[in-house]
Amino acid sequence: MAKILYTAGTYGHIKCFHTDYIEALRAKGHQVLTMARGEEADFDIPFEKKMFSAKLFANRKRIRKILKEENFDAILLNTTLAALNVRLALGRKRPRVVNLVHGFMFSKSVKGIKEKIFLSVERFFKSKTDAIMVMNNDDLESAQKYALTSGETVMTRGMGAEIKAEAVSADEIRSSLSSESSYVICFVGELCGAKNQDILIRLIPKLKKDIPNIALWLPGAGKGEQELKSLAKELGVDDVVHFPGYVANPTDYVRAADLYVAPSKKEGLPFNVIEALGAAKPIIASDIKGHRDLIEDGVTGFLYNVNSPDELLIKIKAIHSGQTVLNTDAQTAVFRKYSKEEVFDETLGIMERLMEI
Repeated sequence: MAKILYTAGTYGHIKCFHTDYIEALRAKGHQVLTMARGEEADFDIPFEKKMFSAKLFANRKRIRKILKEENFDAILLNTTLAALNVRLALGRKRPRVVNLVHGFMFSKSVKGIKEKIFLSVERFFKSKTDAIMVMNNDDLESAQKYALTSGETVMTRGMGAEIKAEAVSADEIRSSLSSESSYVICFVGELCGAKNQDILIRLIPKLKKDIPNIALWLPGAGKGEQELKSLAKELGVDDVVHFPGYVANPTDYVRAADLYVAPSKKEGLPFNVIEALGAAKPIIASDIKGHRDLIEDGVTGFLYNVNSPDELLIKIKAIHSGQTVLNTDAQTAVFRKYSKEEVFDETLGIMERLMEI
């Protein structure tokens, strides 16, 4: 049996996406230890969402000591900056390393200095990456085009999403946030620049002209919360833009809404869109990697140019007025394809094969 180090930037990430996989590996007799930022992790490392940080080399020293003492057989990396920290700490004699990519921080065409830096880092660590697992076609092309591993690159269907049983009814959510007559747009995600919630807030004053009862729900937590709240207040729409905070069962909010809009600038294979497909909600999503794998434009949802708020505005109005109708059977089929029920055994098997355990 193997001794495995399972890493991620935060323990919250492990808790959200990986607990069942860790339990399955342990049930097979493997010893699995976690490394992440958070007291619940076996190794609490203060990973930061910064490419260059004063903690980077302090983390390197501590991680190297842990690797030497624990003598792992394999490491499963998750999240970009945790993967950077761990690979930086690897010596010549090292465990087998598999990078489970939830979305490269660059596009396959690599635009801008930040994307070039992230690509350079991945290329630098090629010799310390024995295999890569990706979740969307764009990342598959990037990994192959730039040869980001010394071994195999494998396409997966992600970690698997699931629709949880209702915890709070739609009526309860609506009565606590908006009126029954409100036309509600919802987007679930970390409150930060990459998720692009500000574009939705900026559209509300324009939408109110045609949809007076419009409301926007933004469940989630993050460092951008106060800035987004200030923007809503500045635009005079803070009475209809609601921030429920972190919610244990976000699908309840998706089900209670009228329209799901995902405006992210970057994604891997977003659970929130898969769950919205499972709830058979009208969906509009930015035309980016990850979304393109899930949304067939005009069939399972609608795609819009991420840099065109006007295009998004037009599509929201068209759905509200009933001009466009989606194929709910097709949405259900896509949800099933990426559901945990369909995906779990396959993804677990790929992990085991690539870790050679």
